[in-house]
Amino acid sequence: MLFFFTKERCPSFFKEKIDVMPIWLRMNRSFKVKLIFSLSCIILLAFGITGYLTNRYNLKLFEEEISKQFYQTSAAATEKLDLRIQEMVRVTQTVVFNPELERLIQSMSADKSTDAYRQYDDKKQLEAQMSLIKYDQPYITGMYMFDLNGKLALYSFTSATINMLDEATVNTIRNRISDSYGDLVWMSMKLPSSIEPSGYRNTIIAARWMKNGNLQTYGMLVMAIDATFFSNSLKELTREGAGEVYLFNPNDELLYTNMNTLTPDALAGIRTVAASRIIDNRLFIRSATQSTAFHLVSGTSLNEIKQKNRNLSQRIYYSGLASIVLTSILIALFTGKLLRPLKDLQSGLRKVRSGNFDARVDIQTKDELAYIGESFNAMTAQVGHLIKEVYLTQLSEKEAELKALQAQLNPHFLHNLFNEIYWKLFLKEEKEVAGLIGTVSEMLKYSLMPVRTLTTVGEEFQQIRNYVKVQGELFEPDLETMIQVDEEVMEVKMMRALLQPLVENVFIHAFRNKITQKVLLITARKDGDRLEIEVKDNGCGMEEKTIYDLLGQPGTSRLRLDGRESLGVQSVWRRIELVHGPPYRLEISSTPGSGTTMRLILPYMTEERKEEHHG
Repeated sequence: MLFFFTKERCPSFFKEKIDVMPIWLRMNRSFKVKLIFSLSCIILLAFGITGYLTNRYNLKLFEEEISKQFYQTSAAATEKLDLRIQEMVRVTQTVVFNPELERLIQSMSADKSTDAYRQYDDKKQLEAQMSLIKYDQPYITGMYMFDLNGKLALYSFTSATINMLDEATVNTIRNRISDSYGDLVWMSMKLPSSIEPSGYRNTIIAARWMKNGNLQTYGMLVMAIDATFFSNSLKELTREGAGEVYLFNPNDELLYTNMNTLTPDALAGIRTVAASRIIDNRLFIRSATQSTAFHLVSGTSLNEIKQKNRNLSQRIYYSGLASIVLTSILIALFTGKLLRPLKDLQSGLRKVRSGNFDARVDIQTKDELAYIGESFNAMTAQVGHLIKEVYLTQLSEKEAELKALQAQLNPHFLHNLFNEIYWKLFLKEEKEVAGLIGTVSEMLKYSLMPVRTLTTVGEEFQQIRNYVKVQGELFEPDLETMIQVDEEVMEVKMMRALLQPLVENVFIHAFRNKITQKVLLITARKDGDRLEIEVKDNGCGMEEKTIYDLLGQPGTSRLRLDGRESLGVQSVWRRIELVHGPPYRLEISSTPGSGTTMRLILPYMTEERKEEHHG
């Protein structure tokens, strides 16, 4: 059990407790202290967010500016690189498409019986042709010409940095350029070297097939190129050793980098750079050569920029703390006058809490607190008015409920009266009339059930049998009725009172001018996952416009011959549309003078599928 103490119930208790209450707890109950503390937190949060956003904005601004400058430098370096590569391509074309070199190489390769002097002379001429290229391009540290088998060295030149190419290296190069169709292929390989401790030296290789003017291959040209060929073009990006460059050939293979150590994971990260990306406080930019399809990824450090931003953020934070202290002092000085309207509002709220909705607040200012006071006055007036309205509404609802209960007594009274008549006629041996009264009583009882309550196909068809029986006995003696229901659909769930308006429409409209040979066929069967019910007659039929009026224009209705609106058929398809929706529907097909078929397409709802359908 919980006991609640208030100041009004136990004034002495609260007086004693307040006297001994700690100072910090009394401060915690003070709105002024809470206001100062809250505003201080807001200012601190505002300066913190401002500092953070300023830091992020400056960092982004610096990054964008450096990225822009770095991108321009990288683009200029890429253009230089493209020109150098094109220059090397032209050098190889000079060698490959030189008719004199082609003649000397084919002569030295094909004619094994030539005398020694002739071979010596051809070789000298070949070396003379190549020496011009060797001196014009000092970056070429090795040049080799092989026959188509890759075994006979027609010409070779090498520097002290690398040894003569071995057979395995030559075969590797042949495989790399096998499907190049004479284009210059760039690659990075480890070549034998006598000056390296490991016995191999990373070397840039440029190789291509040697083809004549008729595109016939007559040899293979291999050139070893010094790394300075690329580094001189990229020195603007690696100034002071702070930059990083990674050059990839058209096959996305690393061809050159200024980094001495490079792990596979780091290289994989460099490959993922699309346009620009920051990795470990380094800005990387990817650019491509226009003519040769090489890709250059260059990087620079952002640590200096971030340090400047950190210094700026610290200054912002210190300024925020100073502003908090100054703001707290000013708030403490001016809150007395500012909070006076709040005290008046508090007093008014206490009166409303006690049930006095006639309480009003005296407005003395024209600021936001005045608006709150005016809103309080309007609220109390409106709440008092609403309380009266709710009270009157409750009275009206009770009166409506009583009338509804009274209205339900009339159909039940009729149902009981029909039962009494039935038994009285039955006891007097008027069994035929008693049967009709019993049938009407069952129909009335069925109609008393809420229309939202689902029924079964069997129950619905039983009511149709009752209705047809009454019609046949009283009004339609010359009527042949056939009702065919598959046993498997008898327990299928469906909406209540869907068939009766359709069958009633047959008697009112289809048979209105037909005297003899009236046939009514009603069937129900399962069609896949649907329940299909047909009401078919051989009556007068309907025009297309009548069918369109029934199904095509919601909200309209046909007029009966007696002037009343025929809403039955429209209510059927409208209920199907509201409860089930497409593809479930009512279909009507008719031929004037030959009869009408009305078909219901409904969901096949057993107990399990009913939950699934409504879910």
